[in-house]
Amino acid sequence: MYNVIINGNDYSMANTILNQIKNLKNSMPDANIEVVFNRSAVKTLLKGSEFIPKVKEIIDSGVKINACKNTLKGMKLSEEDVDRDAGIGIVPAAVEEIIKKQAEGYYYLQL
Repeated sequence: MYNVIINGNDYSMANTILNQIKNLKNSMPDANIEVVFNRSAVKTLLKGSEFIPKVKEIIDSGVKINACKNTLKGMKLSEEDVDRDAGIGIVPAAVEEIIKKQAEGYYYLQL
């Protein structure tokens, strides 16, 4: 089984990022996939985002999706702005999460 940590950081590419995550999960259903959104891409995970239905579908397929708390703070947003009802998690820092996962042997993808 493969373990993969994915970083999405560009909101203008949100639809492409989500499609690539979905395609990866479909082609590798046994893969353990975690995604961290930071920088402008964190807007993908906010309440009312047009992408929430697709995000929820991906989460329901077994992919773990997180928002970066540092990014939220930097954008003057709070954890309450993230659509937690969709199953989105929050990590303290995207860079920290990526480094920890790589130390655990995860493959890293930048989308």
